[in-house]
Parts: sequence; C-alpha cells; structure tokens
Amino acid sequence: MCGIAGLMTRDGSPPSDAQLRALARALVHRGPDGEGRVIAGGVGLAQTRLAIIDLETGDQPLYAPLDGGGKAALVANGEIYNYVELKLDMGRVRFATRSDCEPPLHLYLRHGLNFVRHLRGMYAIAIHDPAEDCLVLARDPFGIKPLYYTETPTGFAFASEPQAIIKVGLVKPEIDTQSLGELLQMQFTTGRRTPFAGIERLLPGETVTVRRGRVANRLKRPALPAEGPADIGRTAALQRLDALLNDSVGIHQRSDVPYGMFLSGGVDSSVLLAMMARLNERPVKAFTAGFDGAGVADERDHARAVAKATGADHQEVSFGEEDF
Repeated sequence: MCGIAGLMTRDGSPPSDAQLRALARALVHRGPDGEGRVIAGGVGLAQTRLAIIDLETGDQPLYAPLDGGGKAALVANGEIYNYVELKLDMGRVRFATRSDCEPPLHLYLRHGLNFVRHLRGMYAIAIHDPAEDCLVLARDPFGIKPLYYTETPTGFAFASEPQAIIKVGLVKPEIDTQSLGELLQMQFTTGRRTPFAGIERLLPGETVTVRRGRVANRLKRPALPAEGPADIGRTAALQRLDALLNDSVGIHQRSDVPYGMFLSGGVDSSVLLAMMARLNERPVKAFTAGFDGAGVADERDHARAVAKATGADHQEVSFGEEDF
C-alpha cells in the first residue's frame, strides 16, 4: 500500500508546504520507499510510496503535459492491473515511466471523468488539472483502497487515513456522535460518515470534482453490471468462472518484486493457491498464521495439505497469548 494526501485552498493561494509535509509524514508507514510532493497554484499533492512496479522511475507525483501549457499531476495508492493493455490502447502517447499509475493520468486527459471506466484495479487516485482549475479524486468500485477528506474554512484536504488529517490539525479530534452507535454495533461505519467529526470518506466507485476547496460534482461507477447475473446454465457458468479466475489471478501477479499469498486452508485461499501454482513455474510462496491451543479454529493442518498438493513454498507462523 501507499499513502496519498493533498490540499486545495479556496482563494487559489499556494497551500502550506509545512502542512503538506506533515500529511506525508503521517502516512510514511504506508509507503517507506519514497516520498514525493508538488505544489502548483492552489493545490498541493503528496505521496509516500511502497514500490511494487517500476522501482526505478515510478516515483510520484506523475505528470502529463497539457495542450495549453503546464502539467497535470497525479498521485495514487493501489495498483492498475491492466496498465499494459491501456498503454497499448493509447498508441502514440509517450509515457515517461513504466508505472502502472501513469496510464490513468493520460486517460483522464483523453476521457475526462469517465477515465475510471477504463481502469481495472484497486485504487485511490488524485489528479490536479490546472487547465480546469480542479482537483479530481477517484476510488475503485469495491472500495479496496481508502480515501478520506474534509472541507475547512480555508479549503479542502484529503488523505489515505483520517488520522493524517487530524494530526496536521486540519480538524479537531472529536467523535461524530451520529456514527458512534453504528461503530459500536457493527465495528465499522457505513456511507460517507466516519467516526471522526468533520471527516468523510469517498464512497466506493465514486469520482469527485473539487473546485475552490469545495466538492462540486460526484459521479458513481457501479461495481457490478446493472442488469444483474446472466442465466447461462451450470456448465457454462463453471467454465466462465474458471476462465475469469485464471485471468484475474494471472493479472494480479504482475510485479517487479517477489510476491506470495496468505493461505488459511479454506476454500477461497486454496483455490487461489492452486490457480497461482498453475500459472507459475516456481513454487508459490504461501504463509499461514496459526494460533496455539485454538483447536478446530487452527487451520494449519488444512493449509499444509493444500500446500503439499500444490507444491508451494509454505511457511507457518505461530501466535500465542503472549504475542498479544
């Protein structure tokens, strides 16, 4: 994971570089491999990077030239799985990096707010468009990557975690009383409201345009087709599921660093490990956490059996009461 954050002033004056640096410092645990910042006009963007793809040239912010002069800038947290195909589709576009997060910026310049409909991945994205004098925030349809924001008397701020906004002093550390009951009952809150007064979350699949420090427009990209599931029969459904899983697992393995998976021994992780083993020549690294004295809740025996059947490089980690 990475951390992204930003500021936008209402009067168009440059935001505080000290505040932008403080936002980045509050997110450094999300991205220890690098930090980048930019201030242009009334907008400042920051990112702390966990490098997975394009280790050498993929530092953010990323930039793209505008027709009328100047540059649009992007910071992102997540991964765009179909970045290879997107680059091929965009033909003559000259990319400055091999980063999976550069295509979304060029897609935005080509398609506007509909750029997200071309993305396949998990992401929280922020784009500063000086030509339109706006800030664009977007979150993936399933809400895998988080993004929070607040409107203040002097402008707008966003970050990957609400704690970053609070640490910088942009809002007071107060509880949202309307969300408290929901939090205590379900251990989480729904909708835009968060447990922190004055801080809201971008909804899954939402694209928000911010102008002069205020939310000006919202668009929603649904996670699932509006027409619902198709009735294609059991055999065809199984074949389609196998093809989709094979494609999804394959595209998730695009990486410039070693990767592995968490194996519980349950159906979900076992199927994914089998798929990964099918697609890899080398043994897949699989990790299982076990709890001493947990009885049937300890699934390490199941995990060992699956790892043996798939030829995985299996490692187990044991936890006990003393670890907590």
